Amino acid sequence: MYRIKLNPQINQHSATIATIGNFDGMHLGHQELIKQLNQESQKINAWRMLITFDVLPREYFADKSKSLRLPRIGLLRDKIMQVKELGLIDEVVILHFNSSMSKMPAEDFAKQILQDKLNVSHMLVGHDFRFGANALGSINDLIKSGISVNEFAEYKYHGTRISSSLIRELATEQNLPKINDLLGHKITYSSRVVYGNQLGRQYGVPTINLELRKIRPVLWGIYCGFVYIDGKRYNGVVSIGKNPTVSEGKAYKAEAHLLDVDLDLYGKIATIEILHYLRPELKFTDVDTLFTQIHKDMQDARDFFISINA
Repeated sequence: MYRIKLNPQINQHSATIATIGNFDGMHLGHQELIKQLNQESQKINAWRMLITFDVLPREYFADKSKSLRLPRIGLLRDKIMQVKELGLIDEVVILHFNSSMSKMPAEDFAKQILQDKLNVSHMLVGHDFRFGANALGSINDLIKSGISVNEFAEYKYHGTRISSSLIRELATEQNLPKINDLLGHKITYSSRVVYGNQLGRQYGVPTINLELRKIRPVLWGIYCGFVYIDGKRYNGVVSIGKNPTVSEGKAYKAEAHLLDVDLDLYGKIATIEILHYLRPELKFTDVDTLFTQIHKDMQDARDFFISINA
């Protein structure tokens, strides 16, 4: 369990109101839930807590069954940054979902985690909220444990119920404008820059590499994007996938070539913001053909950035 205080003040509240979930992508529905939690907190002068997971429960069960993980919209670091930007949550709690937690009965989770460890007295959840081993726990189990519960009023955008599942579906179509509308922001990937295979540098195309490891990204392909490092913004060509031409495809990667700059950025935290889809990820017959295409991608990206600045 990790606890991240977003509010620097000491918690002197007699009550804590929490919500819990994956919050994958932090879309408009999630943001509305947080706004409602803030409204409820003002009525009872409560500390505002958001509880989430890493690994996500569905990822744990996929790994256990050796099946393909469901794509993730955003990374944990992005989720925390987006919650912080809203300014409506005092503390984020990250639970590591593992074997023992997957087997924990609902009543034990409510008592041992929510009440004893986190001092939760009130919760705001959806009407179909489920928790505990085999998802057998419900709102009634929270109430039985002594936690006061409010139900989240479903949020719709132009008549459409927003869900992470809908956004994943739109991602298969590369429908970035619609995705951005439902998220209320663009998809970002924030992580530490790690060493890659240095192949790009040999061909005059150095990249920064963000290792996603087992996290399967919801976007897949070649994109234009902004890259933020140390408070500066750069234009970049972004590749998200497994680099099938030059790797065995065991790990997911997000990498970006910063257009017309060459900097030593290893170890720094970078945020890649996806702006525009260029093409799918392809496996080329050889490395020379790959880099011929990459140079074309770079020119296409330059044209895109000229167009948005015109």
